[in-house]
This record gives sequence, structure tokens and C-alpha cells, in this order.
Amino acid sequence: MPFSDLRGQERTAALLGRFLAKGRIPSAMVFHGPEGVGKTMMALEFARALLCSERPMDPLGGCGACGPCASTAKRAHPDLRVIDSQYQATLREEDPAKQKTLRVDTLRHLRRDMELGSMLGSWKVAVIAAAHTMETAGASVLLKIIEEPPPKTLWILVASRKESLPATVRSRCFLVPFAPLPAAIIRDILLERGVEERQASTLSELCDGSASRALELHEAGLPAPMLDPFDAPEGLPRELYLARAKVELSLFCLEQSLRLKIRSGGVGYRLAAPVLRSIDRLRRDLRANADPATILTLAHLETENL
Repeated sequence: MPFSDLRGQERTAALLGRFLAKGRIPSAMVFHGPEGVGKTMMALEFARALLCSERPMDPLGGCGACGPCASTAKRAHPDLRVIDSQYQATLREEDPAKQKTLRVDTLRHLRRDMELGSMLGSWKVAVIAAAHTMETAGASVLLKIIEEPPPKTLWILVASRKESLPATVRSRCFLVPFAPLPAAIIRDILLERGVEERQASTLSELCDGSASRALELHEAGLPAPMLDPFDAPEGLPRELYLARAKVELSLFCLEQSLRLKIRSGGVGYRLAAPVLRSIDRLRRDLRANADPATILTLAHLETENL
């Protein structure tokens, strides 16, 4: 896939294309920006351009047809490591949904792997998704190898909150910014996924420039009609970690809906501001292990009259 096919990130694609054209690849990069705007997809396409056997280092990306390109697309290339919740869960023999942080043992395992030579005599690439969730000790493990990287190894740290990465790590990486996606692009992505047109238009405005967030809202049945605040919690999953995730999405949806009302003049900012602060406080309480059903009830009570 050419970099230019990744919609909404043309400036970033051009920057990465220049690296490939000049043949000067930083040993470590941080792809940072909002969630769901194509950071991991771009990282994989950049890896494919490096690992391609037909036209390696092509500024437009890998050929897409050779064996290395095909295996990279499947995340099965022997010189590519994609570190995500599934990778860590497999190492730890745990549920992927329960992987909330990137553990130090996972990064130690990855470092040992990346210190070995390339199996195909080309580059070795590690793409670390949600790098902002690294444990402090894990960041120290990573720092040791990006300070003195083996030849032809590339580390791409994908982070939605780059400020959560230790300054010592950030300072040794080239920062590659990603922008929120325009609503029109997100609407088209949703339509391609079979979302009804009116719903796609609504979600594209609510999702804060994140295609993955828009899809999450759709899959969760949001934005839903306002429920009775004491009935709303009945629809939550029984598993606590799933309930927390759904309530987090609900709070985001309520907050974005209120912001849209402010923008359209449907509600005044002076009336809405205290409610927005309450939602933010409820979100912090949820992350501090407050009961999800109680948080959802309180959120609906806060917003039911707006």
C-alpha cells in the first residue's frame, strides 16, 4: 500500500517517504497523536517499505506483492515484531483484554530478540503499540538498546500520549506527529464498514477525530437515546473490566455530545461547563476503580436536563 493511501496523514507520509528516499532511517521513532488515526497502520507500512525485497526503501512504500510484503501485512515476517496486547498476552498466557500496561518482562524479551541478527539479512523492526503504557522499569530496558542500537534495527513507539513516555526515551527518538482525522474521512470509513449514513455522520462528529473511537462507539450502540438513569446500568457487561470500558465510552460520548450542543448553540457554555467538569471527575473516579454502574447512573443524572 502506498503511504498516500493512508487517508488524512499526508504530511506524515511525505516525511517518512523522504527518510526512505534519502536512505537515512532514525534508529528509533515515536509516532504520536490521537488514538485511531492510523499510527500503527503507518508504522507497519513503513516497516513493509524497509523489508520489501523488490523495491526496498521506496518512498512510496513496499511493492505489496513480494514474499516479505505479504508476510509483513500478516504480521508474520521473521524480522518484524509487533508488540501489542495480544503479543504480551501470549507471552504471559493471559487474556489480551486484561493487558493494561506494557510489562518490563515483555520488553526484556523483545530486547533479547532485537539484539539477534536479521533472519533474512535485512532490517529488523519493532513496532510497540500503546508505548505510553510502558512500566517505568520497562522504559529503562528499552533505553539501553535505543541508545546503542544494533545495525539496521528500527524501533517505532506508537503513543497516543507522548508526554507519558519518559523524557529520556523521547529525547533519543525522532518524533513523528499524527493529526486528528477530518470528520469527512471518518464518515467515509464508517460508510465503508456498513454503518448507516445518518449514524456515520453523527459518529464522525462525536469521535474527536479518531476512526477507531467512532467504530467503538458504533459497536457499543452509542450514541443511544437517553435512558432513565437508574435503568442505564442494567445493560452493562457482568465482567468488571468490560463494564469499565463501556462506561468509559459512554462518558466520552456524553461529553462529546454536550460539546457539540455548545458549538451549535443548543446549550450555553455557562450551563454546560459544570457538567463537563462533573463528567471529567467521574472519569477520574472510574479509573480509580469506582463502581461502573454508579458512575454511569451519576453521569446520566448530570446530563439528563441538558
